[in-house]
Parts: sequence; structure tokens; C-alpha cells
Amino acid sequence: MKRFKRGLRTIYNLFKLKVQDWKRLVYYQYFPEKPLVINLNANDICNSKCTMCNIWQRKLDIELSPEEFKTIFENDLYSEVRHVGITGGEPTLRDDLPDLYESACKKLPKLTGLSIITNAIKPKDVIAQILKVYEVCNRYQKHFSIMVSLDGYGAIHDKIRGREGNFDTAMEVINYFRTNSNIPISIGCTISKENVWEVDTLLDFLKRENLYGRFRLAEFIKRLYNDDRADVIRNFTEEEKFHLQCFFQKLILTFEKDETYQRTYQSIINMLGGGKRLIACPYQSKGVVLDSRGDIHYCAPKSAKIGNALTKPADKLYKEGLAERRRILSQDCEDCVHDYHASITFDEKIRQYKNYLWRSIYKIDKLKFASFFKSILLFNMLNKSTKYNVFIVGWYGTETVGDKAILGGIINSYISKYGNRVQFLVSSIYPFITEKSIRELKCDQAVVVPFYSFDFVKSAATADETIMGGGPLMDTDFLSIPLWAFRIAKLFKKKTYIYGCGLGPLHQPKYISAVNDILKLSDEIKLRDYKSIAYAKNKLNWNKSNISYSGDYAQFYIEQQAAAIQEKKQPILACFLREWTDEYQGNYTQEEFLRIKLAFETNLSKVIKTICKENNLKPAFYPMHSFVAGNDDRDFYRIFLSNYFKNEEYILYKHNARIDETIEAMKSATINLCMRFHSVLFASTLNTNFLAIDYTNGGKITGFLEDKNQTELLIELSSIANGDEGAIKHWTTQAEKY
Repeated sequence: MKRFKRGLRTIYNLFKLKVQDWKRLVYYQYFPEKPLVINLNANDICNSKCTMCNIWQRKLDIELSPEEFKTIFENDLYSEVRHVGITGGEPTLRDDLPDLYESACKKLPKLTGLSIITNAIKPKDVIAQILKVYEVCNRYQKHFSIMVSLDGYGAIHDKIRGREGNFDTAMEVINYFRTNSNIPISIGCTISKENVWEVDTLLDFLKRENLYGRFRLAEFIKRLYNDDRADVIRNFTEEEKFHLQCFFQKLILTFEKDETYQRTYQSIINMLGGGKRLIACPYQSKGVVLDSRGDIHYCAPKSAKIGNALTKPADKLYKEGLAERRRILSQDCEDCVHDYHASITFDEKIRQYKNYLWRSIYKIDKLKFASFFKSILLFNMLNKSTKYNVFIVGWYGTETVGDKAILGGIINSYISKYGNRVQFLVSSIYPFITEKSIRELKCDQAVVVPFYSFDFVKSAATADETIMGGGPLMDTDFLSIPLWAFRIAKLFKKKTYIYGCGLGPLHQPKYISAVNDILKLSDEIKLRDYKSIAYAKNKLNWNKSNISYSGDYAQFYIEQQAAAIQEKKQPILACFLREWTDEYQGNYTQEEFLRIKLAFETNLSKVIKTICKENNLKPAFYPMHSFVAGNDDRDFYRIFLSNYFKNEEYILYKHNARIDETIEAMKSATINLCMRFHSVLFASTLNTNFLAIDYTNGGKITGFLEDKNQTELLIELSSIANGDEGAIKHWTTQAEKY
């Protein structure tokens, strides 16, 4: 009965959302409701010189007085307004700014809150003005909040804003109100071509300072007069778009807690990938823009002026100009990336329910549902394909450079066998990540299949072969991916293969059981190292003849690509490091693990400096992974370098991790210092001078180098953490022999 009632409630709520959307998009476009929010431009001048805005080029002209705004606010159009956000230009340049707030407080009967956005260029003036504004809002018992513009850390912000020292003045204002008041304060970052590669550093800073902030993409906005700024607004390269997709996903996963803003960020990710806006906008039905001259607009980015509220009643203007709002809806809204936030829509809710459904089903312990899908899928398999379909699953959607090379190796091996007749279906946890990988591999025979979808089980049921494509079978809930794929494939009597995987680390019984099940469901098992084969036979009691050594498929792809990439020898120690994360804690207590981790990083920095000094090299730090899920190496590098290399010269590669650039960096470096597993594989395959750090305590890195008879290039992480001078000295001299 409870489930039945919950189901009815869900249907009812969806029906309400559908009605709400119809009102917003249709009914209110002819029979408008009164606005609930006003975007009030206090002035049309500014004392900054922002790269994405031209207001600073304007001269002071008409600026309505607070008394004139009172007259405007008396119109019935504003009788339902709940919030007024006051912006500019730079609003604190108005001496009578507190009176403007008082006009709103006095004349808007249902007002509950007000806010301000400031550039904080003149900190003393800004603080004085805001304190007066706060006193007004407090007197009228209205909520008040502050947003300070901050488009980068340090000199980056100053460059974007065209004012030297603006970062320091902004922080002076922020710190004053954090220390001396209870006024909510946040930062607002606008991302343009100028700061696209610097946003992560700003986010690091916000996290360190325990500051909240929101991030937006610069947009062409009529009130900012920036139609001529196409060089910096929405002019991102493919690499920059992908970087920003990863960044906004990182905000969702690690920073932004409010679902409303998470949905905004998800919409931005979709638009950066070439899709449409996913979220609604309050200015489609519930907002109005009022500028400093008294002119009314439906929204700031795209609306033409619909009239002046001093010369004609605002409610009449608002109703008579609706053709302009309908024009915006039909021509501009789907492509507008401006960060206007609105309540959830019917389509968004359906996407949420679908995602929740598949996340709840695709689990290690939910395989009983697989048989249920068989009956459904039988009615979905009439679309026979003329292609030979290969379904590749694994940890795709969080792939490292190594994972991309594995995928490339598998794809190339099948193309060499089947040519253009083969089509690849690649399952992905975060599809935009894998879509980028497919483009990088230049493969037009691959289609990305979202893991959390019905297409996942359909692909496993219909593909001629299903492959677990490389990577380790280890302690992770994502073992459900190959487990589900193999189970569905076997229900339909399809072939299943493990290609080039490793085994471990495996500690928890449920994961060991899942790996055993995957092995049982496999027609053929090809493991990447002999250590994994021994583990399967000795620890998992796997004695069937369908298990063999394959090597790592990344190696085959690297060998194919390396010849076309020229080496440019440079006096560089190329570092391919990663953070030592909790999954390798093993039997250590948390306190022991953190102590060893700190000692390792401290001593590693000394080792890097020593190698560079003895060989006259400069350290360069390259990522093998550039996405937050799986630990972005660049996030680790920024902290590591800040802690240990403040006064040192180094190179930090800020861009996305790519196969070709990794190969070029390794071939060109004098020595490669490798820590991520596939960095060791890359360096060995390319026959470079390299040293390897085994952070897996005798696991996959040791297994690989044992197979290659290169264990003399290996050192245990514990030896560095313990400061074992003899072991470190012996290890660092090995690369010279190669």
C-alpha cells in the first residue's frame, strides 16, 4: 500500500510539473503572471575594464533617483515581487545606493530579500556603502546578501578585470564581512577564454578559504554591450570545452551542494557538448529587468527594451510587449548559457527518475533483475544490424590516458580483423568523457552507451561480443558494469571476453565474489600480467584452461602511435605522479596511512630536486588523468607543488591528459619518473630512461616490470616514505644505464 501511494504521489507531482511547464511556456506568454524577481541595474557605468564586458566604456547619462524608482515600484506589476538583485555597472558607485534599497523596501509589499554584486575595486567605499545598505535592509527586516566578483586567483583576476590589485581589494571586502558581520557573502566567477585554464586554481583557493562561490560562463548580454567580444565569449576550443565540462562536473561532485545550482551546472556541461539548455529560466515568466533609466526588459541577455516605466505604466508595457518574450523563447532560450536558476522542469525530473532507477538496479547484488530484462529485451531485438557489434565495458567515463590507449588497442585489433564491418559500443559512466576519448582515438566506428540506461542492457543482449576492456578487476562497486554486461550477454548466448585486465587489489568478500562471477561468465580470460594469472589460480582457485597472458592492450596502441611522434630531447625530468589515495590504505590505520603519505610526499619532493640537480634538469609535471572521478593528477600537482616547490622552477602541464602528448613528453624527456601504472607501461614500451614508484605494495606495477625484467628500475613507495637513502640512491642511478 505504501508503494502504491508513493507511486500515485509521484504521478501527481509529475502532472503538476507538466502543468507548470505548460503555463511557463504557453499560458503566461499570453496571460502573464506578475514578476517575483527584479534584476535592477543601479547604473550603467563601471570602474573596472573587464575583458568580457563593455559597460566600463559608457559615460554617465540618465540615472533615475530613488524617488523615481519609488514611483515605478508603486505600479501593480511589482506587487508580488519577492526579491530584488541590484547590479550595475558597479552599483557602489552610486552615492545614494542605500536610498535605492530603501525605495524597494518601502514600495514592494511582498519583498523578502535583496542582494548586491560588486567588483570591490574600492574596498573602503564598497564596505561603507554595503554597511549602509545592510542597515536599511535590517531595519525593514529584509534578508540581504553580497556577491563579490572573483574571476581567478591573484594576478589572473586582475588581468580579467583590467585592474591591478583588484584581487587583493576583493579579498579585503570579503574578509571584512566574513569577520565583522553575519551577512552571507559569496564569490561569482565568470569564465571566458581568458581564464578557462585557471578556474581549478581558484576553486582550490575557495576550498582552502572555506569560501562559497558560483561559476558561470560568459555570455553575450545586451545590457553589457558585449556583442563585439566574440574573441573571449563562448569561443572555446574542443579541448577547452572538454576541460570546462570536467570542471563543472567536479563542482557537482565536490563543491556545490544545492541541487538547483547542480542542475544549472549539468545544463552547462550539456551545452558545452553541443546540446541545448536543460533548465528553465525565471525570466521566461517570473522575472523582469529594470535598468537605471527606468527601461524595462524581459531578461538581461537577450531582451530588447519594451518601454520606459516612467513614461508608461509598467504593467501595460509588460503585457503589451509579450511578443518580444515569445521571440526570446523561440529564438534564444535553448542556446542561452546565462546562469539564471529556476525550479525543476518535467523533463529534468524524468531524467532524474531514470538515473535513479538505473543506479538502483545496476548493482552487484541486483543481478536477479537480469532475467526480468530478458523478457523485455526479446521484444526489442528486431532491429538486426548488418555490422559485427562489439560491446566494450570497463571503467570508461572516468578513463585515464592508459584506459584510452587500452580502448584504442582493442578497437584497432578488431578493425584489423573485421575492417569497416565492425561497430563498437562503448559503455560509459560519464558519456561526455568517453565521447572525447573516441574523438581522440579518431574512431568513427564507435558509439558511446550510457551505463545508467536501458541501452546498456540492450547493447549487452544484442552485441556479438561483450568485452571487459582492460583496467583492473578490483575492489569497486563498478564491478557491477562487467558483471551486469556479462550476465545479460550470457542470457542471450553471446560471447564474453576479458581482454588485458589485471586482478586486484581485492580485499572485501563481496568484490572477490563479484570477480569470481565475472570469471565464470567469461568465455576467454586474457590477463595483462603473470602475477594476475597466479592470483587467479592461487587465490581465486581458477584452474580452467580459458585463462592466458595477453599483455596490456595499451602497449599495442602505444607502439602503433609512437613512430609518428617526433622526440625533441630536452633537459627535463618528466614526472607522471598521482596521489596516494585511501584505496591503498590496506591494513594501515587512518593515522598511520596519513603519516606515511606525508612522509612519502615530503621525501619524494627531495628526490625530484636531487635528480634534477645531479643531472641539470628541470622538473615537469604531466597528468595521466584529468577528471575528478579517479583523482585528477593536476589537482594533486597544484597542492604538491604549492607545498614543496614554492621557490623552485618547474613546468606544470595544465591541459587535458592526451595519449599523443604523453608519448611526446616521454620521448623528449631526459628521464621519466613514473608512478601511475600506465605511465610505467608507456615509458617501458617507448624504451625511455625511466624510474618507477610502486604505490601498490607489490601489485600491478611490480607485476608488469617483473614480466619485462625491469625491476631494477622500481622502488617501493615505503622506501621513499622511510627515507631509505641506500635504496633511493641505488634506484636513482638505474635510469642512467638505459
